[in-house]
Amino acid sequence: MKKYAEHEHRREIPQGNSSKEIEVEAGYHIEPVAMGFTYPTSITFDDIGNIYIGEAGFSYGPAKAEGGGKIKRIDPYGNVTTIASGFDSPLTGVTWHKGCFYVATGDIKGKIYVADTYGNSRVLISGLPTGGDHYTSNIVFDKYDKMYFGTGTSTNSSVVGLDNFMMGWLANYPDKHDIPPIDYVLTGKNYRSLNPFKFSNPEFVYTGSFKPLGEPCESGEMIKGSLKANGVIYRANADGSNLEQYAIGLRNPYALNFSLEGKLICIDQGYDARGSRPIANAPDPMYEIEQGGWYGWPDYVAGIPVTDPIFQPPNGEVPEFVLAEHPPVAGKLRSVFEVHAAATHFDFSRNPKFCTVGDAFVALFGALTPMTGTLENHPGHRVVRVNMKTGEYYDFITGHHNGHSPLRPISVKFDPSGYALYILDFGRMDVSQADMTPYAEDGVLWRVTRNA
Repeated sequence: MKKYAEHEHRREIPQGNSSKEIEVEAGYHIEPVAMGFTYPTSITFDDIGNIYIGEAGFSYGPAKAEGGGKIKRIDPYGNVTTIASGFDSPLTGVTWHKGCFYVATGDIKGKIYVADTYGNSRVLISGLPTGGDHYTSNIVFDKYDKMYFGTGTSTNSSVVGLDNFMMGWLANYPDKHDIPPIDYVLTGKNYRSLNPFKFSNPEFVYTGSFKPLGEPCESGEMIKGSLKANGVIYRANADGSNLEQYAIGLRNPYALNFSLEGKLICIDQGYDARGSRPIANAPDPMYEIEQGGWYGWPDYVAGIPVTDPIFQPPNGEVPEFVLAEHPPVAGKLRSVFEVHAAATHFDFSRNPKFCTVGDAFVALFGALTPMTGTLENHPGHRVVRVNMKTGEYYDFITGHHNGHSPLRPISVKFDPSGYALYILDFGRMDVSQADMTPYAEDGVLWRVTRNA
């Protein structure tokens, strides 16, 4: 099996939005800035406006790039230079703050690094339980110089199963499972699945929530919580000290940002109709995060219990609770994105010459169908504009998914002036029922400006 696809096709990037392959909101212009990135994940700007791109060094399955995670600088002429490398992969976030890069990685033990422009780096926080289905989020800072970041869950809905083998990690880490942030009491519900390690002599195993594959749970069993856990938004000092759980019960808090009013906003990616405990029709909620809040994973979706019939998967049963007791469910919703849109990074407009100040622009990476469930349409693959007063959103950038336009937007970021919005396109990824094939050197950085 290939580690990744090396340009079996070549993307033909149209100049500007003159091509019918890209549709942009009237009054705006889109153009490519640089291309050839391998699994890019994040954009940041230094104090004088230089652009930096974080490359993951890894994508789902066996896809790995040499040199691990990287930080690349783009000069005013579009030339790309690697300024730091060797980070654990996947590198999931790069943020410039007070003269340094803060870097998030999501290997089997996730880390937060600090690095300089000469490539020197050191670890601030380690031992985060990432490296399953989901990883570490981007990093943001508040006005008090506090650092915030999130850890995603290892599984779809708290139960290890055959889907995690197909996602590429269970074979290497057969004992891995989700770790709760606080003590949870279980209902005793166990789930039957094929043992992926016994395909030659098929057998079934029963697995409980927050347990390794094949280990059942009991009714009333308590699973002890841990500081370093899954599905958590953390806060820490800029030097990594005083790590604390800020909010919990999130499935994949991949995208964080502060609104212009100073509110911590998070988009949590919804469940999939896959695995031993499939949950269908789960959207991606955008929350205003409350300190100490519990956001419902693995038993609620945007404040609604998974026992609601709306979440019944095709040809399956309505999901049952796995937790016998629930904390109060937090969740001030600011918007809700469509099922399987895979909302990732977002940023807020700060310059009225671009658009209404305070509007959010959100990258919708797009569904990983058919692996994550069967859908009639193909959601995501675009950038949307959100009215943060009403929560309503509409398409800002769309493409035709054929290689000539933004295929999988993964990050958006305004430059320091606010005159231009930059869109980072992860590139092509082919998905089947059993695996995913990303394409190396296929990522593109786009710039959107308002017409004069």
